[in-house]
Amino acid sequence: MLIALTSIAAWTDTRKAKIPNRLTVSILALGLLVSVLRGGFLAANDMPVWWLWKYNPGAVWLGAIDGLLFAVTGFIVAFGVMFLVWMFGGCGGGDAKLFGAIGAWIGFSLFPMLWLASVAFLLVWTLARVLSGGLSPKQVQKTLTTLKQPHADHNAGRPPTLTPGKLRVTYALPIAVATAVVLLWVFRVELQLAPPKPQQGASAHDRLSPPVA
Repeated sequence: MLIALTSIAAWTDTRKAKIPNRLTVSILALGLLVSVLRGGFLAANDMPVWWLWKYNPGAVWLGAIDGLLFAVTGFIVAFGVMFLVWMFGGCGGGDAKLFGAIGAWIGFSLFPMLWLASVAFLLVWTLARVLSGGLSPKQVQKTLTTLKQPHADHNAGRPPTLTPGKLRVTYALPIAVATAVVLLWVFRVELQLAPPKPQQGASAHDRLSPPVA
């Protein structure tokens, strides 16, 4: 579901160079809800949730609260980091809010991987555009100059699109691609995309949260 939602955000951002707040809020709200339901489900099945679960294993209500804390912490960390990136002109305000909403789904432990992956995809895409002739060095220089002055843009610090014309590609597309790649990689065993390793030490859920003592 998260992959589909980020794909919608990427499509909207590509077409209009803007991520609607209602879409970001919807992603955030669904992330909170899914995390709460997941926490209750895991607790009901005597599976570790995140942090509070260890004090009363099997308590569904405590698992739900644990899931909520997991989501809120993920949102705060992801949005806080990206807010600083936005302050330095590294992304748009809509991108920071989108990352925060995604954080409610994946927690804070997967956020660094997702962020680095999105940056890598953005650099690869930009380089591919330059080498293919679709983006001139002058356009790249102009974009980088504007990115250093985000508050000069009247659209809440929104960095400019990198390609002219009706169909434009912005940072939400690398975010969507990175989200799909990271989630498919982390949950590759659960999705039966790869065989389980012998004596596997941690499940995908364990990688989403700290180990339970």
